[in-house]
Amino acid sequence: MTGRVLHTSDWHLGRQIGRRYRRDAEFDAVLDEIVEIAADFAPHLIVHSGDLFDGRPGLDDVYRAAQALRRLGDIAPVVVVAGNHDTSNVLRFLDYVLTDMGNRVGNQVRVRFATDARPGGLLIAEYPAGDLTLRIGALPYLHPNRFAYDLADPAAATATYAERIRAVQADVYRRLAADRGPDDLLVFAAHLFVEGATPSHSERPVSIAADYAVAADALPGVDYGALGHIHKPQRVDRAGFPARYAGSPLQLDFGETRDTKSVVLAQIAPGKAPQIELVALKSGRPLVHLTGTLDEIAQRAERVGDAWVKAVVDVDAPTVFLAEALAKLLPQATIVDIEERFPGAAGQVLDRTAITAELPGIDDLLREYLPGRGTSGRALDHVMATFLDLQAEPDPAEPAACCEETLLTAVIAGESVDGVDRTGLLIGAEATGTEERR
Repeated sequence: MTGRVLHTSDWHLGRQIGRRYRRDAEFDAVLDEIVEIAADFAPHLIVHSGDLFDGRPGLDDVYRAAQALRRLGDIAPVVVVAGNHDTSNVLRFLDYVLTDMGNRVGNQVRVRFATDARPGGLLIAEYPAGDLTLRIGALPYLHPNRFAYDLADPAAATATYAERIRAVQADVYRRLAADRGPDDLLVFAAHLFVEGATPSHSERPVSIAADYAVAADALPGVDYGALGHIHKPQRVDRAGFPARYAGSPLQLDFGETRDTKSVVLAQIAPGKAPQIELVALKSGRPLVHLTGTLDEIAQRAERVGDAWVKAVVDVDAPTVFLAEALAKLLPQATIVDIEERFPGAAGQVLDRTAITAELPGIDDLLREYLPGRGTSGRALDHVMATFLDLQAEPDPAEPAACCEETLLTAVIAGESVDGVDRTGLLIGAEATGTEERR
């Protein structure tokens, strides 16, 4: 007999491509796919190891999460670990929606959230798995500041983050393994960065800094470790600790273009190495990074298809209508960013000593640019005349200098002040003198 665990992670609901493109349809499709995989696998426990949301979610994202977790909860009990992108208040609201509004079987809560790392708040739970029992200890993401407030310990005031997290993990394991029977299977779920893991660099940089890496040898000795936080699916290299990062279900950033996304199906039994199967996820548009000349990109265009594209185009000089040319080559793709790369461009920008000619003015650049956008002839002359008039108008936000300021500026500059209008000054002086005589 084995215990079956489905492990997913880092959904990042609400994540966009840049600031413009939402991915709601992709999230809906991949969540449907995860539910279908769970229904086929029939696990005894489903673990989501953190970052349910990408940040502060909108109502659509909360609804999407509630629907997906409810459907998974109908298949097996679900444990969700709070990640560094998750907000505890939002997860508590989801807990209320899914628990107090009907998602129970008898007295059993079908979806549970691990948001508290304090000894009295740690989630330690048991679930039947045939003749076996799955015992899970869940550790939410611990920001370094949490040690100062929620887990204050004067004796550990000078300890490093790694030393402190080691102590918390040891406490989770003590509670998890207390009174362990021969048919108990231990699962450790956590949202953290383990040293040696390969990030996709779409994670928040500060959260994968070396100072916050957890030592692999400090991870507890359990039957399976369900880890979240790193978006690239991978196993953790530590003997005696069978664990995996499930990774994100979609390619979230152009640092993940080579990642094959998946969910983890783990079958575990007492005293045996777990059987791990990765089921690839097929939903979602791929992210493609194209680099080369237009001709080189054209040769790859047929293979791109329906994708999000970032293009770096090698050109001889700045090219008009480059975006239109790429759109024709990639009719099914959404081009989210284009960078022109031409010889000497960096040197011209960074090395001022290489510039021998005087730089053109704004009006010259505008006159050169507008014909390429369809404005020429009399229309161009009219636009340029209007532009020059606007340049000549005084800025109402910057009123003209008063007489005192004009005089002071001239004196500081060492200029003659004989020609400066002193009318205002004389009026001010006479007024002052009048006041003094009074």
